[in-house]
Amino acid sequence: MDIAAILYFFHVVWAIPRYFFLPVTQSSNISQFKVHGLPDSPTLPPSWAGRLPVPETQDGNEIFFWLFEAEDAKYNDNLIIWFNGGPGCSSLIGLITGNGPISFAGNSTRLERNPYSWTRLGNVLYVDQPVGTGFSTASNPYPVKDNERVTADLVRWLHSFLVYFPHLQSKQIHLMGESYAGIYVPYFAEALMEGKYSLPLDIRSMSLGDGSWGNAAAMSSVAMGAYIHSQLKLLKVPQDIQSTFSEADRTCGFDNVLDQAAIYPPRGRIQIPGNPENINYRRKQHRDLTSALNDDCNIAPSTPATVHSSIFNSTCYGPCATFSTASDYMYTVSAAGSGPECFDIYDIHNDCSTVSPLPLLGTYFSRADVRAALHVRDSDAYSACNATILATLVAAPPPVPPEYSILPKLVTTHNISLHIYNGEWDMLINHIGTELSIQNMTWGGAQGFSEKPHQLFYADNAAPASTKSSSKHTAATTLTAATATDTAAGTWAAERGVSYHHFWEAGHSVFVNKPREVFAFVRDVVVAPKKD
Repeated sequence: MDIAAILYFFHVVWAIPRYFFLPVTQSSNISQFKVHGLPDSPTLPPSWAGRLPVPETQDGNEIFFWLFEAEDAKYNDNLIIWFNGGPGCSSLIGLITGNGPISFAGNSTRLERNPYSWTRLGNVLYVDQPVGTGFSTASNPYPVKDNERVTADLVRWLHSFLVYFPHLQSKQIHLMGESYAGIYVPYFAEALMEGKYSLPLDIRSMSLGDGSWGNAAAMSSVAMGAYIHSQLKLLKVPQDIQSTFSEADRTCGFDNVLDQAAIYPPRGRIQIPGNPENINYRRKQHRDLTSALNDDCNIAPSTPATVHSSIFNSTCYGPCATFSTASDYMYTVSAAGSGPECFDIYDIHNDCSTVSPLPLLGTYFSRADVRAALHVRDSDAYSACNATILATLVAAPPPVPPEYSILPKLVTTHNISLHIYNGEWDMLINHIGTELSIQNMTWGGAQGFSEKPHQLFYADNAAPASTKSSSKHTAATTLTAATATDTAAGTWAAERGVSYHHFWEAGHSVFVNKPREVFAFVRDVVVAPKKD
């Protein structure tokens, strides 16, 4: 689960870093990184962990990795590289909460094996980046000021990493991540594929889960009113507040944008209203990072009048601020006891009984015996998310959304498959905004999907050859047998090297709610051989 996947998608030109790299020619001694076991943990697959310096940077800039060997020889040709977002959140979050070989047992720091670990589908590399994230260290003052430096450091570091593990260079590589990794992954892929210091890697796919890869307004404000109306049962928004958001959609032209996005195939480029909410630079999206964000913008809207004022007259958010207003409204009424209890924008189904894994991560990975096992022996406590990195990168000039040119080029020119997925219960980066952004992206000689994603996929079959129903409300009555493989998990589509999966009943980190279903997705879609 990512903390503060703040400001999804920014707008500044990115330049390919130019640095000198040593060639990857032979293996160095990797025994120093061997993990021989973890305290309070079951037996792990063979793994290696530790830190390596980022070449050509100041002393102290080191990136932590944890590499797991594939548990099934049939999948040994795959290398999955996982990135959490933030920016500034540790990739051990993903490892522990659903895609790695171990997870916490309930509300304890005792570890148990995860039967849906992605290590059953390939070698898996977890990377804490940028420097200063998780177990990674950074020089002082904090050196990474923008996305260009983030990308340059990762590429430089990967060159160094492959000196130690050169056998991985020939693997079929799948770059995967969630939330702000919707920025990271496409920029990393482009840098690794192009430029003077690119690596000769076989990058097969990119997977972006609830990712911030599209136009800022499209993925937030434009879609927010429609998302509220689609989730009234969980959000419990009264009619007069609904009407206020409907008025905003009409006034701001959002309903017209969504009407165009509902046409398959699209009739042309969909014009997104310009810069509502000032790209949300100041809005508050998570209550745990108060030092990084500006609280003054929240006017605690709870009535139709205050909601209307927040949308149209906020001095912080700018015009048509439906996203920030909706976020502030939900937290306000939740705190007042008149809305969903313990509202969570990352998963609107969560309530006060939901166990957050982040304190458990902090407690467990700060233990001296755990740190020694992972070859990070310094005394600094482990933090799942770094507020300094968040604040620094949020304040930086924003990178151009990958939707515009990077993703189309990687898919069309470099033949890298793109897999996009979203959880139904994620309000932070909701599926309606993601679907709009797909329809407004051009790749493989056409814009968007030619048909609305409507085919069912299943808990144990994420890419069925044929499907039976497009509605989760009617799926159960159309299925012929109540077997595990017949459990509908959502809807999907795939065209011209791009797939989209909408996971029902899942939040921002889809595998937290649906580890079995996401395991099938990785097996059947991500690492499956390409079809002609």
